[in-house]
Amino acid sequence: MKRRAVNRLQALDDWLLSAEGWARVEAVLADLYAAVTAGSDDAINKGLAGLQDLESANRAQTLPGALKTLIPADRREQRNVLVEILILDLDGPDEPRDERDTDPATD
Repeated sequence: MKRRAVNRLQALDDWLLSAEGWARVEAVLADLYAAVTAGSDDAINKGLAGLQDLESANRAQTLPGALKTLIPADRREQRNVLVEILILDLDGPDEPRDERDTDPATD
């Protein structure tokens, strides 16, 4: 599920949304951040469902209307922090280190 979240979040680079759409993405990313830091799989799934709903707006990018843009820098940063947390969680804890702060397996 966390790998799916990372993939969904990285796909935001290809989205074209209006300013209103990016504001909704901001709210979903904030909810996902809270879910990830709390370790709530149910809340993560709910956040991913929210992104799924927004993705349909992305698919409507060819319709006339408000100006649509790629992901704004502040949303990109918000997304990158979340992806980094998820990837660190997927990788698990660091390997044990000895007193010299080196990996004993490489000595």
